[in-house]
Amino acid sequence: MTLTLSQQKKLAKKPLYFFAAILFLFSCKSTRQESGRSSHKNEVSVTICGDVMAHTNNFRMSDFNLIWEDVKEITSASDFTVANIEAPINDDIPFENYPTFNMQYSYPQAAIDAGINVITVANNHTNDKLLEGIKSTYKWQNYITQKYKDSPRPVFVSGLKQQVSTLEDAKKSPVSFCTFSKNNLNILFLGITQLLNSQNSKDYINYFPNTKTQNEKLIQTIKDLREQNPCDLFILALHSDEAEYILTVDDARKKLYHDLLNAGVDILWSNHPHVVKPIEYIGNSELNRITKIILYSTGNTISAQRRRPNFKSPEKIHEYTGDGILVTLNIQKDAQGIFISNSQVHYITTFIDAQRNFLIKQLNENFYNYLQQENLIEWKNYLIKREELLRQIKEFTTWQ
Repeated sequence: MTLTLSQQKKLAKKPLYFFAAILFLFSCKSTRQESGRSSHKNEVSVTICGDVMAHTNNFRMSDFNLIWEDVKEITSASDFTVANIEAPINDDIPFENYPTFNMQYSYPQAAIDAGINVITVANNHTNDKLLEGIKSTYKWQNYITQKYKDSPRPVFVSGLKQQVSTLEDAKKSPVSFCTFSKNNLNILFLGITQLLNSQNSKDYINYFPNTKTQNEKLIQTIKDLREQNPCDLFILALHSDEAEYILTVDDARKKLYHDLLNAGVDILWSNHPHVVKPIEYIGNSELNRITKIILYSTGNTISAQRRRPNFKSPEKIHEYTGDGILVTLNIQKDAQGIFISNSQVHYITTFIDAQRNFLIKQLNENFYNYLQQENLIEWKNYLIKREELLRQIKEFTTWQ
C-alpha cells in the first residue's frame, strides 16, 4: 500500500515501533500467498478457524465434504489448522441438535479431510451426553489420532483429561495437552473450557470455571506446562465463560488473557460467543516486532444458527452467527525467539444453496460474481453488507 504525503508526515512524528505496527497491519490485509504451508526451517504457518457445529440443517446434508470445498484451499494450506469441535462424538447414536448435541464420525471427518488437524473438544457442550458422551469422544479421539499417526498430517486433540477408569483418578488427573514439532519448532497445544452446561462428569474435562481461584490455577497451570514442556510456541484454545452474541470485550477478560500471555501463552484463541470479536497483536517495542496474539473470537466456522438470513436487516446481531474469520499466521523463530511475520484474515460466511446445503464460502468478488450470475441478488447485497460489518470489527496492536 502506498502512503499519501500527509500519512508519511504523520508517521514521521511517530516512534519506530509505531511505524513497524503500521507495516505489519498493512501486511495483515494483503492477499500475498506468504501464509501458505511453509517449507522453511524455523518457520510454520497456522490457520485458526472457529466453532464447528452440527445443527439439524447441517447433518441433514448428504455429503459433508461439500461444506469445506470453498475454503479447503485455506484450511489445508497451512502447516496445521486449528478448530473447536463443539459436540460429543458418538457413532452409535444418531446426530442430535441443540440443546444436547451429538455428532457422528462423518461430520468431524469432513473437517479433517479439509485440513483441520489440531482440535479442541473442551467447550460447554462436551458433556451434553454425560459420561457416556465423554467416553465415546475418547474413543473417537483414540481412533482418529491412530488413523493419522504416521500420515503427513497427523491429528492432535486436546480438551479431555487422560483417559481414566474411575472418578477418583479423573479428579487427580492433570490437564491433557498435545506436543508436536514442525519445521524445527516445538509446539504445545492446550484446549480448556471455562463453561459447562452441567457439572456432570466435569472432572474428566480440562475445566477451569471463571472464578478468581480457578483463573489463578489456570495461570499457574500454564506456567507449569511451559516450564515442564519447553516449547517455541504455546497455543491455548480457551472456551470462554462470557455472554454470547456480544461484539465487544470487557476489561476483566482482556486482563485475564494478558495474564495468560505473560504466563507463557503465545497464541490465545478464545471461542464460544459465536460472533467475530477483535484481534489484538502484542508487539515487543524493543525488538520492533509482533510476538503474540489474542483472537477474542473467530465466530462460527460452520453452524446453522443463521437458518433464515434477514436480508432486510443484515446488521442485526443474530446475523453475525452465520459468519466467521479464518486467521492464517506465519510464525518464525530466530535467536531472539518467535515472532509473527505475517497475518492474513479471511472473511467467511455460511451460504445456503438451493438444495439447502449449508456451505462455508469466502466473502470475495468471485463469490459475489457467482451470486450475480445466478440472480441471487438478495444474497449478494446481504453478504456485501455483512462483509462490510465484519471489517468494522477492529484489529489493533498493543506494544509492550
